[in-house]
Order: sequence, then structure tokens, then C-alpha cells
Amino acid sequence: MANIKSSKKRALLAEQRNIVNSQMRSAMRNQVKKCNTAIAASDENKETILNKTISVIDKMAQKGIIHTKTAGRKISRLQKKFNV
Repeated sequence: MANIKSSKKRALLAEQRNIVNSQMRSAMRNQVKKCNTAIAASDENKETILNKTISVIDKMAQKGIIHTKTAGRKISRLQKKFNV
């Protein structure tokens, strides 16, 4: 554990950010799963679900939770499944 006050603060903030980021990543994964099942089932709302999923993935990339190229790859693969 850190001894310096600022180091303790940084460690605490890193831990808090880690918790929030993992929750947001989990929410993104759940949205992607929801989109995949809608596409596979040919759901009538699959286009709105896809748009929502793309929005969620883009927000995660903007916040730095996932890399921008990872986000682009995920979006590209979802759109490819959607258009098939």
C-alpha cells in the first residue's frame, strides 16, 4: 500500500474507476448479446436495438473504456451480421 497521501488517493480513485468501468463494460456486453439475439431471431425491432448498441459502444470508446479500434471492429461485425 502507498505511504504518500497523494499515492493513497490515486490508488483509491483507480479502484473506484475500475469498478465503474467494469460495470459499464458489462452493460455494453449485455447490449451486444441482446443485439446478437435480436439479429439471429429476425426480431422486428432489430434495427432500433442495433442503433442503441452502436451508440453504447461509441460512448464506451469516447470515455476510454474500450479502444476506438476495438469499438469500430465490434460495430463493423454487428452491422455485417445485420446486413446478411
